[in-house]
Amino acid sequence: MLPDCMRKLLISLLLCCFFCAFLMAQHLAANISIDQFIADVFEQYNEESGAELDFDGFYEELAFLSQHPIDLNSAEREDIEKMMFLSDIQIENILYYRYKAGEFLSIYELLLVEGLDMTDIRRMLPFVTISKSKATQEKINLKKAFKFGKHEIQTRFDLVPEQKKGYIKDGAHNSAYRGNKLYHQLKYRFDYKDRLFVNFTTEKDAGEQFWGKMHKGCDFISVSVQAKDIGLIKNLILGDYQVGFGQGLVIWQAFNTGKSSMPTKVCNLSSGFKRYGSTNEYNYQRGLALTLQHRKLNLHMFCSRKYVDGSVQENVFSGFYQTGYHRTSTEIEKRRTVRQQVAGGNAIYKGMWFQIGLSSLVMRLDKELIPETHPYSLFYFQGDRQWVTGINYRFRLNKFNFFGETAFTDMKHPAIITGMTCSPLSRVNLALLYRYYAPEYNSFFASPFSEGSGTGNEQGVYLGAEVLPAKKWKIAFYADSYRFPWLRYGIDFPSFGTDLFLQLNYTPVRKLSLFIRAKHKQYGANKSGSSQVIPEISLNQKTSLRFQSVYETGNLKFKQQVDANVVSGGLETSTFGLAALQEVSVNFSKIPLKLDFSYLFFDAENYDNRIYIYEKDILYAFSIPAFSGAGSRYYVNLRYDVTSALSCWLKFSQLLYTDGRETIGSGYEMIQENRKTEIKLQVRFKF
Repeated sequence: MLPDCMRKLLISLLLCCFFCAFLMAQHLAANISIDQFIADVFEQYNEESGAELDFDGFYEELAFLSQHPIDLNSAEREDIEKMMFLSDIQIENILYYRYKAGEFLSIYELLLVEGLDMTDIRRMLPFVTISKSKATQEKINLKKAFKFGKHEIQTRFDLVPEQKKGYIKDGAHNSAYRGNKLYHQLKYRFDYKDRLFVNFTTEKDAGEQFWGKMHKGCDFISVSVQAKDIGLIKNLILGDYQVGFGQGLVIWQAFNTGKSSMPTKVCNLSSGFKRYGSTNEYNYQRGLALTLQHRKLNLHMFCSRKYVDGSVQENVFSGFYQTGYHRTSTEIEKRRTVRQQVAGGNAIYKGMWFQIGLSSLVMRLDKELIPETHPYSLFYFQGDRQWVTGINYRFRLNKFNFFGETAFTDMKHPAIITGMTCSPLSRVNLALLYRYYAPEYNSFFASPFSEGSGTGNEQGVYLGAEVLPAKKWKIAFYADSYRFPWLRYGIDFPSFGTDLFLQLNYTPVRKLSLFIRAKHKQYGANKSGSSQVIPEISLNQKTSLRFQSVYETGNLKFKQQVDANVVSGGLETSTFGLAALQEVSVNFSKIPLKLDFSYLFFDAENYDNRIYIYEKDILYAFSIPAFSGAGSRYYVNLRYDVTSALSCWLKFSQLLYTDGRETIGSGYEMIQENRKTEIKLQVRFKF
């Protein structure tokens, strides 16, 4: 028998010989912009969902990892969890392989880890490294930090040249929107060796007044300072931050998992606090966040106090105003009218094959929240105080990973989520999840796995699978069956629904990747146009198909995509949607310029036939617009690196409707034309 070290060395040499094609793929990946690489990974989560996920947080986490790769030989579980595209079973298999075989000698040993295919490994390559010596942790020296730390300043301007109704002046030479058409954003970032961070963000939305009688200065300002690994202090944040514990039943404000083309990634992994640098004006906390670590015990504590928007009358308001827009007098009157105080924490104990945690938070408002009276809002939260507490767990048993959380509102109304992932065969990954959220369960900051937009009034069973049936082929599948025990907005009876998803990926050669996707959704809704006293319910069905091919050769990349769908049940006849996309990307070899050009035409009869299409954007921006009606859209996206420290982005896009409409949008956002133009300019300076 060969010694373990010799056996591993021989395996590594053989892998390097047999996977020379993989070396070429790695070289290609190194030439791809990390910004676009991260956006492409994020697309797998968000595409066709319509949800507004936190791309800023996702991008900043992975962009930082690309500059400070994870050492696979010394990384703990929480370090590997930062690669948010990996599932819990894949992370466990990486740790198990290292436990059984010892330290990695080559990055290509990842090919021997169960549950990882070539796509997964290519995603990991920019964010991991192999080292034989463990880095020592040194104390933070502020003088060295400001001398050797990395700074980044970026500013962005957006403009829609067409005249919107809100900017049209009346007879008194006043307009509904108090500000000009220009959107502006300014961000400053500082980091030092993954130990010290400073974030500063300002934003002015289009239509908001920058300086005048109604307002002075930027409408939104966010600041945070973070320090990590100082003795017992694992994490300390002053200013703005986001919180996430367990599976999100108590609180989860950062990037969250859900139904996507990664069907086995249904378990939330990374708990704790994240510094906040986004421009969402609602989904964050403001105050102090502290994490203490002693051996296997982590203690998270936070307190927050901020003012949020709401329409207040006689010390009562009906709901939070979450858009962040303060353009008109009415919107300005809602600004910062409700004081929200939140305090809570989480204690978590981590063993070798398990972890268990307890979370709790209390929220207090200085105004009373009383929602508008509707049958579907019977169980909505009312009052000025809320207490939510829950217990979460994760443990491994042989090839099975179990996870879950149980939470209560005021110790009365339960919400339960529990699941399992496993890899029974090296080429098969499975996920199973069950959730039950009582109609009376309420938590303002919760964001667990769910079909509905809220947390309460839902129960369902989800099954996901990824199979590698043969070389170059991959099958992704999920089925989700759910029901809503009480009424919901748009349906006046308890209802149920089913989602089915199937995607087949084929990569015949390194330069070409193909996939075909089918989705089927069945859901209930009030029947449109019904005149009955008792509402009639229709069972609607939407079936969607997508074919996509991506071909890369040298500095050129071609992407073709065709989408089609049919909706039936709600109307007397079925309605159809169709879209076709051609995209070309060019990396010029002699000048530091990258160009993306895309042309799309679409024809969707009804809003229910809308089609979500991902399009490339400038840095820190992520765009998946929905298209309905008939028309076309094109955009040109440019990136020019003036120097290694200075980069510029410019995006010009235009949407043209050809279905006879004479206006776009509604209310003050209405444009009296059949076209809409968008111009975005961004500059980043790193030093």
